[in-house]
Amino acid sequence: MADTYTVIGTLTDHQTVRLDEALPLESQKVRLVVEPLSSDAKPSYEEAMQKIREGQKARGHKSRTKEEIDTYLRAERESWE
Repeated sequence: MADTYTVIGTLTDHQTVRLDEALPLESQKVRLVVEPLSSDAKPSYEEAMQKIREGQKARGHKSRTKEEIDTYLRAERESWE
């Protein structure tokens, strides 16, 4: 029986798998068994920010204005003296 290799990869479209590491094989026909893994991948920055903003909007969150933040910072700095 031929050697077998177990590697992780990403299905990039309906016919292409990008392996996380190279295999020590020449170009040849191979048998591929696909086992979907749970998605532990982190969301992109844009996806994470969109989810945060949606949650804030759903609960009626109102962001502080620049003036409110400046007032807070001024008071904080004055408390250091």
